[in-house]
Amino acid sequence: MNRWLSTVALALISLSSQGQITITSADMPVLGDTLRYSNATPLTTVVSAADSGVNMSWVYSLTPTSQGLDEYKKPSQVNPLYALTLPGDCYGYKIADSIPGLSLLTSAISITDMYTFYNRYVSPDAYGAEAFGAKISGFPLGASYIAPDAVYFFPLDYNNNNSNDFNLKFGLATVGSFQQKGTRTSRVDGWGTILTPYLLMPTNCIRVRSEITEIDSVTFDTLSFGIPRVTVEYKYLVKGEHYPAVWATANVIGGAEIMTSVKYRDVYRAELNPNPAPTAVQGVGAQKTDVSVYPNPAVNGKATLSVPESWKVFYAELFDTRSRSVATFSNTTALNMEQLPAGNYLLRVLSGGNISFVKVVIP
Repeated sequence: MNRWLSTVALALISLSSQGQITITSADMPVLGDTLRYSNATPLTTVVSAADSGVNMSWVYSLTPTSQGLDEYKKPSQVNPLYALTLPGDCYGYKIADSIPGLSLLTSAISITDMYTFYNRYVSPDAYGAEAFGAKISGFPLGASYIAPDAVYFFPLDYNNNNSNDFNLKFGLATVGSFQQKGTRTSRVDGWGTILTPYLLMPTNCIRVRSEITEIDSVTFDTLSFGIPRVTVEYKYLVKGEHYPAVWATANVIGGAEIMTSVKYRDVYRAELNPNPAPTAVQGVGAQKTDVSVYPNPAVNGKATLSVPESWKVFYAELFDTRSRSVATFSNTTALNMEQLPAGNYLLRVLSGGNISFVKVVIP
């Protein structure tokens, strides 16, 4: 009898573990959260649009390479001057130390200590990016979104679809600025259970696929470049964690999704944190990369791209001042631009989670 009862109990547990879940605003980060995650190598993680559907069993045996800690703070806790320009009820974390490659474009402006601040909304029930703060040439400056980037609309159930436009402009007219303007389209495209190095038992989960189509505009030294970009995010959400079980990001290049970063909710791992204090974890930020183009100006429309030796797979895309993609290069350092007219161009170089920009001149 006891064996029969145990068998029934296990069966009931198994059935309940396969049920659909609903994600609400209560499952989002809150002020004061310190959420630890690990980074994994994008090239070894298989996440795709096809990996969706009902009653899925997602198993990710990820190998962590580094860790980070997102600490959610009010703008005034980051810098008292933010209280003068940003809403007091939003909260967020440091997204990057600097804009990669900006120093290669201009010495007149630097943007460092970048924070995105989020908020919950009642009508409609949503959670999204509301404000941005950073030091521009050393001066703390905050800006609210002209149109917030609503990351989620609640409740999140299988097959839910949502779309919204966002617009953020940040900077000073005297030194330079950047603007992100686009559309986020999201769909809950799967439900099931997930296993990771953090979630060691099958855990109920839904997957949200978001496609972000935007124009990133950079203005400096009287020049203005608009860089079109399409990004896809896959977020596997579970109840109560306040952070995706897995968060994978890909850039869409030539119609193909190129995975650029994979991170997942995790515990503290001493082997990845040489500092003695458990809280002394390097936050996520732009990696310093040695990317350059020479000769620059190009000679006869030709130049050479220099990237770190560790970059085995990389992509480069050249944009003109009218925001048009005029040339693409894949895993090659030879830049043949003979067919292009004289002028100023912006080269965006991608490798995994690394991104850099280089201004290229064709005389």
